[in-house]
Amino acid sequence: MTVPAERTDAAPAPDLEAQLKRRLDQIDALGRVAHALTGVEDAQRTMQYLAAEGMRVFGAERAAVYLYERKRGRFECVVSLGLSARYVGSVSRRFQELPAVRSTVKGEPHFINDVRTEPEYPLREDAEVEGFLAVASLPLVFGGESMGALTFYHDAPRAYSEDERRLAIAFADQAALAIGKSRLLEQVSRIKREWQSAFDSIGSGLAITESTGLITRGNRFIAELAQVPVTALPGVEIQTLFAAWPQAGRDPLLEALATNARISTQLDSRDGRHLVLTATPRPEGGLVVAVDDLTELVRLEERFSRVVQTAHDAILIAGLDGKVSFANDAAVTLFARPLWGLLGTPISSLLPPEGAAVIPVQPQDEGAPRRHESLMRRDDGARRLAVSSAPLDEGGKRTGTVIIARDVTQEREAEEALRRSEARFRALFAAAPLAIFTIDAEHRFQSVNRAAVDMVGLAGREPGRGVRDFLLPAEAEYVGGHLRASFRGETRDFIFHFRRADGAVREAAAISVPVEEAGRVPAVLAIARDVTEEMQLRERLTHSEKMAALGALVSGVAHELNNPLAGIAALAQALALDPGTDEESARISQTIRREAVRAARIVSDLLTFARQRPLRREQTDLNMVVREALESCPTCHEEGVRWDLALAPDLPLVNADSEQVRQVITNLVTNASQAMREGRRRVGTVRTYGNEEVVGCEVSDCGPGIAPEVIQRIFEPFFTTKGVGEGTGLGLSISHGIIRAHGGDIQVQNRAEGGARFWFELPRRTSRGTRVTDG
Repeated sequence: MTVPAERTDAAPAPDLEAQLKRRLDQIDALGRVAHALTGVEDAQRTMQYLAAEGMRVFGAERAAVYLYERKRGRFECVVSLGLSARYVGSVSRRFQELPAVRSTVKGEPHFINDVRTEPEYPLREDAEVEGFLAVASLPLVFGGESMGALTFYHDAPRAYSEDERRLAIAFADQAALAIGKSRLLEQVSRIKREWQSAFDSIGSGLAITESTGLITRGNRFIAELAQVPVTALPGVEIQTLFAAWPQAGRDPLLEALATNARISTQLDSRDGRHLVLTATPRPEGGLVVAVDDLTELVRLEERFSRVVQTAHDAILIAGLDGKVSFANDAAVTLFARPLWGLLGTPISSLLPPEGAAVIPVQPQDEGAPRRHESLMRRDDGARRLAVSSAPLDEGGKRTGTVIIARDVTQEREAEEALRRSEARFRALFAAAPLAIFTIDAEHRFQSVNRAAVDMVGLAGREPGRGVRDFLLPAEAEYVGGHLRASFRGETRDFIFHFRRADGAVREAAAISVPVEEAGRVPAVLAIARDVTEEMQLRERLTHSEKMAALGALVSGVAHELNNPLAGIAALAQALALDPGTDEESARISQTIRREAVRAARIVSDLLTFARQRPLRREQTDLNMVVREALESCPTCHEEGVRWDLALAPDLPLVNADSEQVRQVITNLVTNASQAMREGRRRVGTVRTYGNEEVVGCEVSDCGPGIAPEVIQRIFEPFFTTKGVGEGTGLGLSISHGIIRAHGGDIQVQNRAEGGARFWFELPRRTSRGTRVTDG
């Protein structure tokens, strides 16, 4: 319950002696507080002392000093005696709810005799936990404004009498005076230290002098100029710090005093530095002298001047009137005028600002740097200039314009020539019949022409593709080696195979050359052409010549051998039929006749291979030819070989030479039977098939298959894998020639399940003609 100032709930009056003693103690306390005012240097210690003294005077068990910051809206406890951090934190958080705070902020005291009788006291529970019951909150008023509160806490109910309240308020006023004075003194001391630190650490020189220039105080910069310690500066004349001091008529100190205005002048120090001295009169007499070191600025200006004068670009400065006020040597050369002929010349007459002669390069924003190209006419012809201009500002105020001009006539002519060259190259690149492409270090395509796209069979350019996407796996490293050599600077010429998008394998000849830029090779240019037909034609021509020579040789040898072999066979037959010949001699004669007949058959094959007799075409049933070949070939069923027929029931007729086709089938099934002689499973298959275009026959066996190195040469004449005396190597070659003569094709491959598979296809239309791939 808050007790009004005019009400007093006093306890039973103590005896007069006790009251007197307490009053004396309180008066003594006020005296000690007043005495404390004479030596307040530490505000925190002062507040600590006042809180402890007040606890003793008013018999409190706890005390606190709270300071109120109006700008930040905070009520902070700066001194706490006997209070827990928890309670102090509650006050700081909920101070706006406390009636005592609102009173002290207004400069009014607030007394609570017993918190238990104050049901709406916000911190009632906190007070019970803390253990106090009575509170006296006294405002700390300094300079007419409350800066906080001095608060005493009593563990028992406590009613302040009217005299005690007046005494408590007087005590708080004295405390506020002591605290305010201490804080003010601290603030002044801090400002003094900060000012002293700034005075000493400022980058410029600063000195306070008498009117005669005698230094009374200076900072370290001035001490370094004088080459004395800071403490020795008083009494030194400011004039002695410089190499030469102006005459009396231009003395900056005298001029500042005479005009009562700030005066600046440039001077050199005794160690060669460029300085600016500024003298400002003080109201109380004397001067404040500032010294700034402009050495770096002067040197920078000199370097800038040298850079501007030695620059290859013309540099001009025009004033606000648009006339040239500065021009470097390059401008004199570019405009072919002497310096005096440039100065004062309107910039618009040198560089046309508008019309057809101006080519904007960047947007022309007002006040922003600008770039454009301009045509300048000289006696030796028109020149194209690249012009940059920017406003020149000094102290935030525009004073003119800086213009930089460069002759770009040769560059623009070179660019135009390069543009025309690139246009011609692009046209050539696009229209060239050869495949042209460039690749990067990862062998990815950077550019390709139409011929390259057509060569690999793509519908259009596909980004991200590389050379490896079209190479056969077996040749990837081979081609990659040539391309890597070109990236090292070599020119390479090579032939490789590639796979088109439709799966066809083709052969190409290519040349790769390095594309050098700035001493490195970022790309390789390659030119390629499809040479598949050319290589096949070359192979056919070579093979044809070889076959022609071989045929002539074979024909001659066959004719020479045919008659002797016929005689040997006849004589052997006669000896075998002679009745006087014994059994052994008859057996030998039969052997001679059989070998002679075999040799005659080989000679017949040779003559067949050599002559390549004309075809006698007729409508032929390929199924019937297959059956006849199997019936008339005794060797096809030797060693338990069985043949399964898978003949197409509706196989169309084909216009072919049935005798020669039967010879082909006989050769294929004979070879297949011999391949299966050593196998466990001896089953072969003959299959026929057909469509509107072709009629085909396939012969499959269950033998060991054909070695990869052999399958490439299987149709070559005189090439055989059979033992001596078992074959001539002409059967498959003759078969190959027969099928090609029909305009068909014969091929071979190994079966995945084992064995080999031969098949040939004959065209149903004879207009296809004879294929001469193999001569």
